[in-house]
Amino acid sequence: MRVVLISAFLISFVFALKEHKISPLDFIDKRFMDIKILDSKIVEIDKIDGEKFYGISAISYDKNRDILYAISDRGRLFSLRVVTKNGKITNLKPVSGYRFKDKNGKKFFKQKSDSEGMVLVDDGDKKSLLISYELYPKVLIFNTKGREKSIKNIDLNLPEKLKNIRNYQGKNSALEALTYHKKYGILTASEFPLRGQKMGYHGVYNSDGEVCKFKKDFYDNGVTGFESMHDGNILVLQRSISIQNFSFDITLKKVYLEDKKDGVCRSKNLAVFKSLDGWSLDNFEGISHYRDNIYFMISDDNGNMFQKTILTMFKILD
Repeated sequence: MRVVLISAFLISFVFALKEHKISPLDFIDKRFMDIKILDSKIVEIDKIDGEKFYGISAISYDKNRDILYAISDRGRLFSLRVVTKNGKITNLKPVSGYRFKDKNGKKFFKQKSDSEGMVLVDDGDKKSLLISYELYPKVLIFNTKGREKSIKNIDLNLPEKLKNIRNYQGKNSALEALTYHKKYGILTASEFPLRGQKMGYHGVYNSDGEVCKFKKDFYDNGVTGFESMHDGNILVLQRSISIQNFSFDITLKKVYLEDKKDGVCRSKNLAVFKSLDGWSLDNFEGISHYRDNIYFMISDDNGNMFQKTILTMFKILD
């Protein structure tokens, strides 16, 4: 109890939620393509329960508890209570922080675990977190306190070509996105197409293999997040970084899983944000459904003082 009280005391002095004007002036509180930005905040948290809060790579929202789960690519799990009012994020209260551990209670992976994708699923009368990894391509399941576990009703196996890191464009380009689909089970994707595949298409995979491909808009556009949608399709978060132009491009794309020809799914760009057009962007990597047609996306600050953890709430209008 003493540790928890001390931790909560410290949190009150290091937590801040600051306004962030992500939209150019022309699109504040207005429609942009097929979405509307509702709110955007910079999240400044030092530590939660002694665990450093940075490098957030994926989020998943529990609407029954109003808890937003967030993982860092350094193997930490955080939970935060979301408070919204009139389409605005009014508060984000740090609740807990854990270091991932294996089934025996030992710290998970001796090296950097690089957890990148996450989705919250029902496990009987409890909730569990499916998490995908980049440096060690696999999908594992944890309880909401970061302890690895096993369940029988979800197939976590990956096709053989996804298990071998040599099949990816690089060690830092493996499993970036993860969601769970009622029909297809786990759905995942690498940041960039696998070696030997067409560079103009991203593959969507489940435990049986490739479900479909979808078109890639920009040469360096990488997949960073997935989220299942209520209509059975998936929402894809993509990121393109130009070092030469010092610019970020962020794309929100809808992929229609049941509308495909020759293995290629129809897709539609719901929004393409370009920093050179005045959008105040960062390294967005995580996306999660909130309520109705409203979603969150979050950026990874990479533990870099020049980057920010930005939580953005938006509504899909199509």
